[in-house]
Amino acid sequence: MRSTLMLALAAAAIGLAATAAHAKTCKDAISAQARSAAQVSDESRERRAKDKAIANWGKRARDTYGWQYRFWTKAEEQKVECGGTAKAKHCSVSAKPCSLF
Repeated sequence: MRSTLMLALAAAAIGLAATAAHAKTCKDAISAQARSAAQVSDESRERRAKDKAIANWGKRARDTYGWQYRFWTKAEEQKVECGGTAKAKHCSVSAKPCSLF
């Protein structure tokens, strides 16, 4: 019984150490822009501009801080602003890239 308790405590300690080693690390915010003038609906044009802007953000984050910071879904303080005309849409995105490594 005592050895089982000791084993459980050791496993918990290892789990806490592993969690601390995987703490989220965030860097300074990065921004990126994109535009779409594709001959599709306004909604599709805006979606394309947003997707391109996020892809551009990922490239800039990777080039600035390393590959582990390229994921938009792991970033904090995400901001997306889109606008434009009937013929073209543009989007600007910004966020703080974060890594779990």
